[in-house]
Amino acid sequence: MSGPSTGHGKTGTSSYLDYLPPVLWDLPRDAGTVPLGDLLLVFEKVLTGVADSTSLVHGDHVHPAITTEIDLVYRVFDPWVAPESALDWLAAGLALEAPTLRGRPSWNEYQRRAMIAAISRIYALRGTKAGLSRFLETFSARRARIAIDDGARLLALTPGAAAVARVVPLVTQGPVLSGERIVTQGLLRPWSVAATSDGGLVVGDIAMPDALGLPFKSRVWLLDTAGGLRMTGTPPSPQPLAADTLPLNRVVAVAVRPAQAATAGKPATPETVYALDRDGRLYSIPRPFERATQLTLASGGITDAPAAMAFDPRSGQLIVLGRGTGPGTANPHKVIAVGLDPFTVNTAIPLKVVREPLSLAVDRDGALLVGDGREQAPTAPDQRAGNVVRVDRTTTPWTETVLLPADNPLVAPTGIARTRDGELYVLDAGLKPFAPPTTFPFISAVAQAAGVFRVALGAAPAAVRVTEPGQLVYPTGMVATGGRLVVADPGQPLNGWSLGSVELKRSRALPFQFDVVVHFAGDRLPTDEAGRQATVRRVVSIVRAIAERQRPAHARCNVISG
Repeated sequence: MSGPSTGHGKTGTSSYLDYLPPVLWDLPRDAGTVPLGDLLLVFEKVLTGVADSTSLVHGDHVHPAITTEIDLVYRVFDPWVAPESALDWLAAGLALEAPTLRGRPSWNEYQRRAMIAAISRIYALRGTKAGLSRFLETFSARRARIAIDDGARLLALTPGAAAVARVVPLVTQGPVLSGERIVTQGLLRPWSVAATSDGGLVVGDIAMPDALGLPFKSRVWLLDTAGGLRMTGTPPSPQPLAADTLPLNRVVAVAVRPAQAATAGKPATPETVYALDRDGRLYSIPRPFERATQLTLASGGITDAPAAMAFDPRSGQLIVLGRGTGPGTANPHKVIAVGLDPFTVNTAIPLKVVREPLSLAVDRDGALLVGDGREQAPTAPDQRAGNVVRVDRTTTPWTETVLLPADNPLVAPTGIARTRDGELYVLDAGLKPFAPPTTFPFISAVAQAAGVFRVALGAAPAAVRVTEPGQLVYPTGMVATGGRLVVADPGQPLNGWSLGSVELKRSRALPFQFDVVVHFAGDRLPTDEAGRQATVRRVVSIVRAIAERQRPAHARCNVISG
C-alpha cells in the first residue's frame, strides 16, 4: 500500500492513514509535533515488517509480518514441523521426559518428534483401554508383547474396506463371587464359539482348573445376538445348556447342526449343539437345550486330545481335528468324521503336512481349512510362522496344500472363518509355542500381538492384520455371523505354574479389575541369564508404572508376567 497523497502522506508516512478519515490526519503541522502518519509508521514497521527507512525505530531491519507469524503459530504445536528448539517445550507440556544415558539424551530428533506426536494422540484416549494399550505399545514396542485383559471374554469386529477394524466387547454377564461362593453363574473363559441358525452364539467355557479350588465348572452357554445369556428361574439368572447332564472336562470345541426336515424314512431333527471336551467325550444337546446325551463312539472314537471341531453341511457329519504326535509318527494328527444319522465314526485319516493343528473350518466347496501352528520350537527364521493348510477330501489320498508363504505374519492360527461376502479371516494368538512353556511361561520363541488377519489367496497369497495390537489376549476361537466376526478370548492360560496366583484366579470373577499380560520373545532378550532377567524386570516395572498411572480411577490393575 502507498500513503495518502494529501497532507502529510509523503514517503515514509504510514499507509495506515488510508484507513482513517482525513479529519484525523490532514491537519497543519505545528512546530514540535509528530505527524500521526509518522507515529503509525512505528506500529506498521513492527506489525508488517516494512523496511526501516527512518530513525523512528532503532536499527535497520526487515522481518515477516506478525500477522503471518500468527497464521503459522500452529506449526509450533505440531511436533513434526516445529523448530527443534521447541521440542523440549512441547514435551514438557505433555509431562514427557526423554531418557538419558550417562547424562546425554538417548533419543535423536526424529524419536523425540515421534514420541511427542504419539503421546499427544494417546492423551485424548486417556482412561480407556485403547488409550492404555497405545501408551504401553508406544513405550514398549519391540521389547515385549503387551495385552490388556479387561474381562471382555467375547469380542466382535466388522471387517470392511477400512484397514483397521474396530474391536468391541460383547456385553455379556460373568459370574459373581461372594468369597468362595458363586452368587450368580456367568460366562468366564470362553474357548470356542459357534453360531446358531437365528444368529445367536453357542460358547464353550473352559472355566477354571479344578486344582485352583474355585467353584467354576466347564459349561456350554447360549447367547443372543447382543451377547445376552439365556436366563431362567425366579428370579431370572444365567443358566448354561443342560447343566445337570453335561459333565464336561474343559470343553474345547462346539458346533451346531441346523434343524433337519423330515425325509423318507427319517424323522425331523431339531437344531442340535455338539460339545467336545479335551478327553474326547462328545455330547449332543438338541433344542430346547435342556438335556445332553453323551455319544458313544462305536468304532475307534476320539482317542487323541481333540483340537477343534466343525459341522460339515454337505455330508451332515461332524469333522473333528485330533492332535497326535505329528507327521511320520505312530500317532499322527488326524481328521475324524463323525456320522450323525446314524451315529458312527468313520476311519480316521492321518494328516501328513499339518504339524500343530490349532483350528478347523469347512470351506464352501467342502475342503477343510486347518490352522497350523507349524514348528513349536523354531530353530530358524523360516520356522517362525504358522500357516493355513487346505485339505482336499475329493482325492485319494487327500491332498494337503499349504496356502501361505513361509514368511507370512501368522504365528498360531486358532480360528478360521469366512464372512458372508466370501472374505477369509484367520484369528491368530501370536505365541509360539501355543501352550505356555512350563519353566518360563512368559518367554516364548515368538511373541507377537494377537489379532485377526484377512487372508487373500490366488496368485499372490498374503495375510494382512485388520485389528490393532493389544486388543486380544489369548484368542482361541472365532465364528462369522451376521456380517461380523465374534472372537472367544479366555485370557492368559492357567497352567501349573499359576496355581498359586491369586491375581489370575480371580481376574475375571471380580469387577473393576483388569490384567496387563506381558510376554517376551526369547531372541529379543540378552543371551546371558542375568541380562535377561534384568531386562524383563525393567520392562515389567515400566509397564506396571504406566498402567498404574494411566488406569481409570475406579479400576485395579494386575501386571502378569510370571
